[in-house]
Amino acid sequence: MADPRILIIGDSYMSADVFRSAFTRRGLDADAVTMTVAQPTWDATAISEYEGDPAEVARLAQGYEIVAFHAAPFTAEVIAGLPDLRLLGCARGGPVNIDLEAARSRGIRVTTTPGKNAEAVADLTIGFLISLVRNVPASVRDVDDRVADGRPLAESTFEGARWFGREIGGLRLGLVGYGNVARLVAARALALGATVAAYDPYVDPSSAADVEIVTDLNDLLAASDVVSVHARATADNRHIIGAREIARMPQGSFLINTARESLVDEQAMLGALRSGHLSGIALDVNEPDGPWRELVAQPNLLLTPHLAGATYETLARGADMLASEIQAHLGGHPLRWER
Repeated sequence: MADPRILIIGDSYMSADVFRSAFTRRGLDADAVTMTVAQPTWDATAISEYEGDPAEVARLAQGYEIVAFHAAPFTAEVIAGLPDLRLLGCARGGPVNIDLEAARSRGIRVTTTPGKNAEAVADLTIGFLISLVRNVPASVRDVDDRVADGRPLAESTFEGARWFGREIGGLRLGLVGYGNVARLVAARALALGATVAAYDPYVDPSSAADVEIVTDLNDLLAASDVVSVHARATADNRHIIGAREIARMPQGSFLINTARESLVDEQAMLGALRSGHLSGIALDVNEPDGPWRELVAQPNLLLTPHLAGATYETLARGADMLASEIQAHLGGHPLRWER
């Protein structure tokens, strides 16, 4: 019997070469293509966060039993037109660009790469933490303003008096959610001397030796110098950090969100920054219809364009995770991350 045909579909974020390197190391032979970045000509309303045209994907994947990809759209129509398909490997935490019901109804296995970016997100979160408590956002903007006005920099050794901040040792960090990313953030913060507590109703308090698991979100907020949000977004926790929650945080505290934009009320954040209740905020996500124009105008706000998981290591890890899943599938073994 001939070996199953494997196809790699690269995109603008995760190239075919990244997949190919991981597959080659594991001895997997695969064809590789790169999607055209184009507007869809087929309906793709049942999926989200995809790149490319479903019609092109249906053409590229014809005759393949296994397809590995990152952003390609696999709608019900695409899946229905691929009778040889047996496994979809999506290099993302959640298969939002796959019609799961359609895949399952046809007996097609779906696997993903949960946690592949956890190290990267944890690194950025700690970077945000240090930047906020040391007044980096406002001080950098001040330097930019001086340069634009033609004023000299560092005229005096005493200029740092304008930017007194905090050291990490002794700070109390409160984590909202205690999953993969939050646990890595906690380990990094503890190594720097911070005290760490977390709120997560799904975590056994006895499972975290060095981190205090708090059973009431309000208690966590009230006792934290810095609050970092790491909860998984659901329909039930939209704006889990809203105006009332922010008001419970200590005067002059800091807020970080490297998770999902829906978890924090940005209008409430803006008000807290303007009033001085919060000394600084760092965001890697923002609501498209939120007050982001007003937020970016605040000197003590740090906003990055959803780059927390954007590292070369994350890409390589995701490709290797899929390669290992394909090996398991070919060997008739259970898939570790099957959906």
